[in-house]
Amino acid sequence: MSRRHGFTLVELMVACAIIAVLVGILLPVVSRARTAGKLVACRAQLGDIGRLFQMYLNDSRNKLPHANPIPSMVPALPGKPITELLARYARDVRVGWRCAADRVTEKINGTPEGFETYFDREGISYFYEPFLAIEYGGRELNDHPRFRRKEQNRLWLFKDFESFHASRVTLGSCNYLFADMHVGDLANE
Repeated sequence: MSRRHGFTLVELMVACAIIAVLVGILLPVVSRARTAGKLVACRAQLGDIGRLFQMYLNDSRNKLPHANPIPSMVPALPGKPITELLARYARDVRVGWRCAADRVTEKINGTPEGFETYFDREGISYFYEPFLAIEYGGRELNDHPRFRRKEQNRLWLFKDFESFHASRVTLGSCNYLFADMHVGDLANE
């Protein structure tokens, strides 16, 4: 008499249940790791933009650029897009301009609709601080009151267009590049 070797239905169901539990445990962990990876990559790219910006400041004798923070806005704000001003310092023109978590969820009046990412619409996922661009463009960074009060670590130059990395009220939801060239979250400063 030969005996069949195989799994019973109960054994297969137990194995499937164990696999389902493991997948249920691992999926949120993998999702959080992917989100954290995008946050870290975004911060590194903002650091790259900070180095390009520092090179621009060195060449312009520390004078801030007249740059358009939202090039697609109608009517257009004064100045060239910041990417155009900083591109000559980058080996690869696309370096550091796009955040992996970039997505358009909030409408900005005066900008075209139908874009999924800010990079697609603006050519960059990061927002050059408009007050610096408009009010301090052509002036030295040292002229800003926060710089004079030695608060460069609280004066932001660039940030994510939106809270790409979490909900708006969560720490770490938005990355900022500060005038002392560190990257962090405004809420932590």
